Amino acid sequence: MGNRRISNDLKGAAVRLKNRGRDTDEETTKIVGFSVRTVYRTLRQKRLTGSVAKAQAIRRGRPRTLAQADADYLVALACHKPTLFLDEYRGRLERYRALSVSMTTIHRTFLRAKLSLKHRADFVRRIGQYPAECLISIDEMSKDDRTYSRLWGRSPRGSRAEVRLPFVRKRRFSLVAAILINN
Repeated sequence: MGNRRISNDLKGAAVRLKNRGRDTDEETTKIVGFSVRTVYRTLRQKRLTGSVAKAQAIRRGRPRTLAQADADYLVALACHKPTLFLDEYRGRLERYRALSVSMTTIHRTFLRAKLSLKHRADFVRRIGQYPAECLISIDEMSKDDRTYSRLWGRSPRGSRAEVRLPFVRKRRFSLVAAILINN
């Protein structure tokens, strides 16, 4: 009959029966329906704490590495600068919060906050509707102020990852090559 949950009222009745002093241990256990050991454990709990109730279990399991305020800081940073890499988030935590955490912890924090990693272009979906014979592959290499923008960013599920970037074209150099599949 192990691991049975016994109500606090029944434990209180067992304590009153034992304090009354009229009943033996066997009679008390027959009345309340649990073992002598549980009766004495309940008496000890009452004597030490003044209550028969078990102490509330607080913070079970391994404590989180990041406090809630640090996790909120990461989420706010991801909303403000969604294209940072995990090591850059880690660097910000070390610099501004004096925390040294792993990239896995940062990634899991984003998952708990329901932030997912997405590609900002949907090229594959659009181009997938055409057969290979209809495509001409063109490779263009160029350089301007927009070249170093990042294509990945974090945002809440169901929304786009948006970043404000400079749209400045200075002198642009291009090289174009094309290839066609012929059957």
